[in-house]
Amino acid sequence: MCGVLDERLITEVKVAGFRPTQQRRSRALVVRVMNEGLALLRDHDFESLSIETLCKRCDATVGSFYARFEGKEAFIDALQRLVVEDSRRKLAAAYASERLPRDSLEDLLGWIAKGGVAWTRRYEGLVRASLRRASGDRRSWTPMRELGRIQVAHALPPILRLLPARAGSEAEGRIRFAFQMMYGALNNMVLIDPGPYSLRDAATPRLLAAAMRRLIE
Repeated sequence: MCGVLDERLITEVKVAGFRPTQQRRSRALVVRVMNEGLALLRDHDFESLSIETLCKRCDATVGSFYARFEGKEAFIDALQRLVVEDSRRKLAAAYASERLPRDSLEDLLGWIAKGGVAWTRRYEGLVRASLRRASGDRRSWTPMRELGRIQVAHALPPILRLLPARAGSEAEGRIRFAFQMMYGALNNMVLIDPGPYSLRDAATPRLLAAAMRRLIE
């Protein structure tokens, strides 16, 4: 089990298609179902994800699943929204923390790329399912797109501060495109893993950071 979502998110975030519960026991069951769903998506795409298998792994009934979710699409949408909200909060804390490299563009981009690879690996199954759904319905990618914009908003000020005055008025556009390049590369690794590098190669974060730096500078 991934164990990445908790009851706090379940109670605080409102998601269309998900019927919240006030009982702690029921909330705990929903948390188990969602975390097991994330775990199952590592090996199953959206189409092959079985609600029966998911419920069996959580010691829950199929009826209890449909009492909380309108269907499998609503379940994936809820997972997306909860993961995005959890990640949004963690991003805000990380960029405000002492862990943020503030003196070196190379270190800052290395920190960003390493975090991007780690996040994508953690939610690889959900990202893959979301990408495949987006091929038929672009709106289903909206939560992930929002998260990318949130990170860029956090990253722009510290990156711009580390650029020399001669960087020019187009620096912000280059930064935004560098993030788009990173997201595109990571999503491509998730979706088709074309090689030669993958999410699990130790060199991937370093190479992504170097490519971003070259483009930005």
